[in-house]
Amino acid sequence: MHCWKTINIKKEYGSTWIAIMVTSLFILVFSFSYLVFNRLHPTLYRDDNFWQFVVVLLLLYPLHKLIHYYSLFDYRVFVKFRMRIDYKFIPIIRMRIKTIISKKRYIFTLLAPFIIINTILIIFAISIPQYTHFSCILLGYHCSICFVDLLYVKNLIVAPKDAVIEETPKGCEILVRTL
Repeated sequence: MHCWKTINIKKEYGSTWIAIMVTSLFILVFSFSYLVFNRLHPTLYRDDNFWQFVVVLLLLYPLHKLIHYYSLFDYRVFVKFRMRIDYKFIPIIRMRIKTIISKKRYIFTLLAPFIIINTILIIFAISIPQYTHFSCILLGYHCSICFVDLLYVKNLIVAPKDAVIEETPKGCEILVRTL
């Protein structure tokens, strides 16, 4: 096998660009979803469960990582966790797969939290319209969390069909079989 391409999102795009795009994505998703849901169900909004919103906001990132982990359930013995602090106060949970994984499975793992959590938030916003503003904030926040995953998916889609993925300290290597 040889390396077809190495993907390192932080090196390729830069931390500043990623931070700007994450913030812009949050604002766009929140604004658009709030306008859409407000048109669907115009109602008076309630703030009496604000503490529950804060708890969900704090648990959304660990839940996102947990869904990544459970989508890799067959590979759980090969998954290593590491925690670090970015920007002196933001805890980041790093997951690294210490084995080769198929391209399709890796894309599924990257997309699973995006599909599952966003679907739940959209259903919640539609079914309980008086808390739509909280759902829209959470939806924007979660889409921001998913941004880097979506960048990886964008790079992986163009890879050869039978490629496999290996995570290394340099980044995500796309390996293809040599003839």
